[in-house]
Amino acid sequence: MISLFKKKKTFWSLFVYNFKLLVLSISVIMVWRWTWNLLDYYFLPEYFLTSNILTIAVWVSIMFLLEYDLETLWVWDEE
Repeated sequence: MISLFKKKKTFWSLFVYNFKLLVLSISVIMVWRWTWNLLDYYFLPEYFLTSNILTIAVWVSIMFLLEYDLETLWVWDEE
């Protein structure tokens, strides 16, 4: 009986973790989409392709300046 309780707790904790991950992912996508739409509307709105290329170039430059390490995002490998 104790082993069944542990399995339910493990399942529940995994469910909560995955639900939080889903909510976080959706909110990040929503913020990204909102920001991208604002940039399309205000940053060189008459030149769509130029606006997109410059936006990506600015993002890449910021990532290099901050020395952003993508390996820090792989949290589940450490468990």
